[in-house]
Amino acid sequence: MVEIDKELTRAAGEKIEEEKKIEIERKKKDTIDAIKKRQKRQEAFLQSLEGGVSVLKASKAAVIDYKTIWRWRKEDEEFNDKVTAIIDSRVMIVEDALFLNAAKGNLGAQIFWLINRSQGRWKNKREEDITLTHQGGIDFTEYKKIKEMNADERKAIIKGLSEIIRSRADISPADGPGGNTKESVVTKENNIS
Repeated sequence: MVEIDKELTRAAGEKIEEEKKIEIERKKKDTIDAIKKRQKRQEAFLQSLEGGVSVLKASKAAVIDYKTIWRWRKEDEEFNDKVTAIIDSRVMIVEDALFLNAAKGNLGAQIFWLINRSQGRWKNKREEDITLTHQGGIDFTEYKKIKEMNADERKAIIKGLSEIIRSRADISPADGPGGNTKESVVTKENNIS
């Protein structure tokens, strides 16, 4: 009887081991199938992307959630490299077209190319000496000086201007504009910007 119990225990142990092996093989197969499915989905996405659409449109065409694409790019360096290579190839196509247009005499393309590719030798900058006034106010060079002042210097200027305005508000109508009507003057350092 002991012999039968040992045989049954051994048989049960072998059956459990066999079931574990079968479960491990099933999990391996499921994992391999999931990897193959993911690769097929990624290839569908990459083909759509190569067709010239955006990442969003390529993900929709491949029936993959947009967030999944970004997760895959973070998790899978090889996939991310493929996506980046496709996007970079588009940039190269546009750069080549831009250069060809510039070489053919397209002035806009020439300017854009020189400004962006000549490492500072060409600038999209005009320097002009201009004077602007605002209804009898300060001219542009005075404005620039005030703009360059620190907060305390600006407050002193504003205080001086406020005193001038108050003194003009006290002038009678016969004496000129402003009359004797007292106007409240609100001054803020932030008004000069």
